[in-house]
Amino acid sequence: MTTYTFLNGGPGIQHGAPKSILLSKNIDIPDLITNGGLATTANVAATLPSTGFADGDILQVFEVPAGTLILGVGVRVTTVEGAASNIDVGVQSATQTHSLAKDIDGWHDALDLNAAATSITSNDAGFGTATGLIQGQLYVTAGTIDIEFNSDDTETAIFDIFAWGFSGAF
Repeated sequence: MTTYTFLNGGPGIQHGAPKSILLSKNIDIPDLITNGGLATTANVAATLPSTGFADGDILQVFEVPAGTLILGVGVRVTTVEGAASNIDVGVQSATQTHSLAKDIDGWHDALDLNAAATSITSNDAGFGTATGLIQGQLYVTAGTIDIEFNSDDTETAIFDIFAWGFSGAF
């Protein structure tokens, strides 16, 4: 299992007055294999093998500042993998959100990358009502929204991931 992030990435949310936010990123796995752009969590360039992401690999997609409430996450698959492949989307750390629990599939559990579809969730696999909020996760420290790849050789899929919520209000 390898944990990747985006090279020279950083929070996409400015600090300041409370505001609604929309984060979005296109995950083009063939492009990441060919042209790079990934890093280790120490921001050292990392090369994705020609076979793509392996079972258990983590991709930290969004950096989220403390005080941000993420209400939901969506994924839109635009190019299918061509073989059985799925991902979980959630939080890999047990200290980032108000629930103080690791929940790697808190937003999406076994989302199919071999089906051209859109999936949107605001309360999946325990996030939301089980943690005292109607929906969403409050980041009590700076953290990330993570993808865990559940299949070997995820190398062809292209998909958009997006998250929405409020920043600076808490």
